[in-house]
Amino acid sequence: MANKDELDLDVQQKPAGKKQLILYIVIGLLVLALAGMGAAFFLMKGGDGKTSSAEAGSKVAEVKPVHYLALDKLVVNFGPGAPVRFLQVNLQVMSHDPAALKAMETHMPAIRNDILLLLGGQKYEEVSTPQGKEQLRGAILAKVQSILDTYEKERKVEAVYFTEFVMQ
Repeated sequence: MANKDELDLDVQQKPAGKKQLILYIVIGLLVLALAGMGAAFFLMKGGDGKTSSAEAGSKVAEVKPVHYLALDKLVVNFGPGAPVRFLQVNLQVMSHDPAALKAMETHMPAIRNDILLLLGGQKYEEVSTPQGKEQLRGAILAKVQSILDTYEKERKVEAVYFTEFVMQ
């Protein structure tokens, strides 16, 4: 290992001058000024506090509670030649309007009839795929909404969900 005396690095340290100190102070002041302008821009961008809290309140008011109605088990048989004989489904209907679900309860015999006729006309090959199940879900929703439109014009159902789907 080399001795300190053997290394001749020819490096001389200069004492920190006033120019370097002034440069650091100027850079520090620039950073503080930019940070202050950024904070002022960010705070002024939102406008006054009343407007932003009112907007936030209206966004909260737009969220409506969701209501569900369970339909009793529906069982239909497939036609001859199908690899399975029966289709059994349990459905839940979703709406933001509780009056729509109340109207569904009133017209449940017509709704069950149309859904059973729709399910009875399905082919195993179609409803055994995920896409077929989604199409069936959409068709059931359209049937339910059609019946509600016939009797209750103002009521809307947003979705139909399978809670059970059994083919055997």
